[in-house]
Amino acid sequence: MSLWACGTDGPNIQFDSQFRSRVLMALQKAIVENFQEHDWKEFGYATGHQDFIRSHKRLLRSLNWQDEDHGGCVFDFLEYLVNRDVAVLYKMVEHHKLRPYLEKHSLDVLSELGLSEAHVPALPLPQISASDVDRRALADAESLLVSNGATSAVDRLHTALHGYLRSACADAGIAVAADASITALLKTLKTEHPGVKELGVHSAELVKVLNSFGNIVDALNTLRNHASVAHANENLLEEDEALLVVNAVRTLFNYLVKKLG
Repeated sequence: MSLWACGTDGPNIQFDSQFRSRVLMALQKAIVENFQEHDWKEFGYATGHQDFIRSHKRLLRSLNWQDEDHGGCVFDFLEYLVNRDVAVLYKMVEHHKLRPYLEKHSLDVLSELGLSEAHVPALPLPQISASDVDRRALADAESLLVSNGATSAVDRLHTALHGYLRSACADAGIAVAADASITALLKTLKTEHPGVKELGVHSAELVKVLNSFGNIVDALNTLRNHASVAHANENLLEEDEALLVVNAVRTLFNYLVKKLG
């Protein structure tokens, strides 16, 4: 159930208490991590709630002094909005400093609110068996996706997948050429890794699915070289198409990490 539905006078809020708690907790974390004093004042004047922010005895002071009670003060403001002006809570979710954080850390909440784009979940880095360089490339890709958009993330995601495939082959004792391409590595993994060779009773159809991902990886290689910020390319991927590539690669990543352990 969506938390709100837009009407002529703004969002029409229908709270489920458990879901409300999840929304407030997600917002509180986002605010604590991202809001500075000028953000509070700007938001207050933009929404007409500057008096509450200015008169709260601890909200700005605890922020400036980095006191432990700051998180509780943020909850004071959020609870005030729930009771007085829930439509502004919606504006806070959409704030340019908070929305990227929520996309990264609370995508499930945004999805239930009906506000998220169709993102395939990112991978928790501790689950990735790869070198520090490859882990860093994946972290960079996720960061760029949030800060600069999907087009900027394609190159680093290519690097991360390339490194992961090489590590997966090495972990399984599969010999590959030092200069093996990302396409060659995936093909070798599909044909030689015991964890991928056994696909169950519907293996014939699943092989077709994996082969389709082979085509995706081959296209990723070309797009990385000719349509990403990896090089001085004039014709970059549009954001929607770049997000399609990012989601496809994330899907493959998620499958392989779970399948290979």
